[in-house]
Parts: sequence; C-alpha cells; structure tokens
Amino acid sequence: IKRQIKVAAAKRGMTVTAYCAQAIEEHLMRDDEGRAKDVDRNNLLSRMDKLRQEIGPVGVSTAELVEEGRRR
Repeated sequence: IKRQIKVAAAKRGMTVTAYCAQAIEEHLMRDDEGRAKDVDRNNLLSRMDKLRQEIGPVGVSTAELVEEGRRR
C-alpha cells in the first residue's frame, strides 16, 4: 500500500504527506464526521509526518515511481 500511495501522490505532483492529508479529509467529509474547514490541517500534516517516520522509507526511489506513473 505504501508504494500505491507514493505512486498516486507522484501522479498528482504532491508529497505523500499532502496526498494522505487530502485523502483523510475527503474520507471524513464522506463519512460526515467532519468538514474540511473543521480539520486542523497543520495537526493532520504533523500526524502524517510522524506516521511516515514510524513507517520508514518505502524502499523505492521517487524517480522510479514517477517513471512508473508516466508509463501507466
């Protein structure tokens, strides 16, 4: 799943953190548990950074993922 997230973020020209934050916001809106304006974006990004540090490196270079995204 880490690879899929990194590829999806690269396709959109976004960082993994920004992509994940946006996906979480969209999910919350669909679940009607929160609105985009209620989400403290900085706290969300901070939490995502902590998760990325815990997960560690994906093991695939960004250049390789971008190239793969272009082939699709």
